[in-house]
Amino acid sequence: MLIPDQIPDREPILRVGIVLPEDRRSTVNFFIHGKATIMADDQYLQVESLPFGIDANDEGLSFMYRGVRIRAKYISVTPEDEHDHAEVWPVVAGRGFHWCKDITVKLISKLEFSVSDGFIMLINELPLEQYLASVATSEMSAACPEAMIEAQTIVARSWMLANVEKKHVNLGFDVCNDDCCQRFQGITHMTDHSLKAAQKTRGMVLMYEARICDARYSKSCGGVMEKYENLWEGAGLPYMQNLADAKNFPAPDLTDEQEFRRWIHAQPEVFCSGHFIPEQDLQQYLGNVDEAGHYFRWQTDIQQEELTSHINQKLGLNAIYIHSMQPISRAGSGRMLELLITYADHSGTLHHITIYKDYHVRDILHPSFLYSSACLIDAIGMEEGIPASFRYTGGGWGHGAGLCQIGALGMSLHGYSVEDILSHYYPGSFLTTLY
Repeated sequence: MLIPDQIPDREPILRVGIVLPEDRRSTVNFFIHGKATIMADDQYLQVESLPFGIDANDEGLSFMYRGVRIRAKYISVTPEDEHDHAEVWPVVAGRGFHWCKDITVKLISKLEFSVSDGFIMLINELPLEQYLASVATSEMSAACPEAMIEAQTIVARSWMLANVEKKHVNLGFDVCNDDCCQRFQGITHMTDHSLKAAQKTRGMVLMYEARICDARYSKSCGGVMEKYENLWEGAGLPYMQNLADAKNFPAPDLTDEQEFRRWIHAQPEVFCSGHFIPEQDLQQYLGNVDEAGHYFRWQTDIQQEELTSHINQKLGLNAIYIHSMQPISRAGSGRMLELLITYADHSGTLHHITIYKDYHVRDILHPSFLYSSACLIDAIGMEEGIPASFRYTGGGWGHGAGLCQIGALGMSLHGYSVEDILSHYYPGSFLTTLY
C-alpha cells in the first residue's frame, strides 16, 4: 500500500478494492482467460481457461474445482503472464449514485478474495501505471483526444500519489474501483490510446511548491471552478480557485442569488459548454457508465411525496410536507454552502433545518443524489399553500473543483495542449517526473 506523505522514486504497487463488503456479495463469478495459479489457504492449483464461482458463508470462502469443493479463508488468483487475465462479475459501478449498475470487468495481476462482515471482498494488486492506463478510459472514453487522455492520466496519478483521503485504509487497500475514489474497470476499456498516454506520461505528476497536488476532478464544473475549502474540511489549496472555465473570461459573482439565476439560464462561452462540445456529440466521449443527458445545464422535477419521504428517511424527521427550500449562501461556483429547509409536522407547525455543504445538499435534495448543488429551486403547482413538486434547474455534474473533465475535453478538441489544460485547472502548479 501507499505510504502517506511519501513521494516515491519508483513505481508503486497499488491495492484496489473491486468488490467491497458494502456491496453485500455472497457470490462472485470469474473466468480465467489463459493460465493462472490459485492459492486457497495452503493449497496451490494450476488452472487454465476455467470458469469459477466463489461463494462466501460464515465459515469463509469456497469454490468447485474438478468436482471437489475447495474451502479456504483466503483465495488468491495470479495470472501467469501479462496476456492472461480474469473476467469478474458482478461488479458495482456508481455506488450510491443514480447511475449505479452491475458490470463485468477484466482484471490483470493478482486478485485476492477474502470475507469481510460475512460478504466477499476482492482486491486487485497491480503496478500503478497499469492501473492508470485503465483509469483514463474508465473515467472518459478512449475516443477522447490524446491531450485529454494524457491530462486525465497525470491528474489521476497526482491524486493517487498525493494520498490525502485514505478512505479505505481500514480495509487494507489504497482506493476502490468507483466514483468514491477513481473509476477503475481493469483492462475492460483499455486501448492502445490509453496505454500510450500512461507510457508517455510515466511518473509525471502535478506539484505545488514541494508537495504533489491533491488533484481532484469532476465531470462538469458548470462554467466556474470551485474552491477546495468550500467542499471539504481543511485549509484551502492555492491551485483550486473560483475561476471561469474559459480563457480571459472573468468569473461572475455566483454568490449573489440574482446573478446565479441569470448565469444558470444563460449559455456562457466556457469550455464545458455546448460552444466547445455540443451536447449531442458528448456521449461518445464519456465513460461507459455515464448517462446520456445534459451536463452543462439540466432540469429535473421531484414530487412532494417523494421528496418528503426521502428527507424524512435521511434526516430522521416526521414531516408531512416540505413547505419551502431556500439557498442561504452559495460558493463561488454557485454550489450551495447552506440550504434552509422548512417543513410541516402533523400539527401543521412549521420547522426549519439547515443543510451545509455541497455533498450533503445533493444527498438531501434527491434520492438518486442530485447532479450538482449549483441549482435553482422553484416550487411548482401550489395547492392550498403546499407545493405539488419542486423543480431543480442547475449547472454542472459533480463538485466542480480541479479538472472539469468535459471542459478539458472541450479544450483538447480545440487544440489546447496537455500543459494548457493542466495550468488552466490547477493554476500555479508545475509538472515533474518522479520515476
